[in-house]
Amino acid sequence: MKIFQVIIFASTLSFASCGSDASSDVDSLLVPVSEDIILENDLIDAAIKIVEGEGLPMQGIQTLLLYADSDSPSVKANFWLGNFGVQSEQLEKAKARFLKVLEIDPEHKEAFINLLNLYANMEDFDAAAELYRKYPDLKSDSSMTKDLEEIINRLESDISVVSGPNE
Repeated sequence: MKIFQVIIFASTLSFASCGSDASSDVDSLLVPVSEDIILENDLIDAAIKIVEGEGLPMQGIQTLLLYADSDSPSVKANFWLGNFGVQSEQLEKAKARFLKVLEIDPEHKEAFINLLNLYANMEDFDAAAELYRKYPDLKSDSSMTKDLEEIINRLESDISVVSGPNE
């Protein structure tokens, strides 16, 4: 299903859920939060599929941007924009998206690891060390231990190469 069809479908669902006695004022529309969240996740999932090759990628990116930059930003949309930013080598944009995810959800483990990797790849070792110190609770997660140890080892070896053995 193309993204514009999904959006039209979603709009139809929203209006169909309104009672027949509802006024034409948009503020009077009552849509349960759970349906709204489900619909948002479905649209974000559809946008991700579009970007990954099932349509025109920019259509999917535009949908993700809509949810990522809304009044109540979506963690999922920001996270995927960060991932796509890394894939397209737009590292500053990716960094901003991962930081936004951690601002909204400080315990988002994948964003933490991706941002730590991103800092290491950008050779921003100070930022990587600061991030590592900022989120001590995430370091204690046993499922992250291996990933973090690899990143820390890489950072330490990169730092020793940059600073030299006598510094």
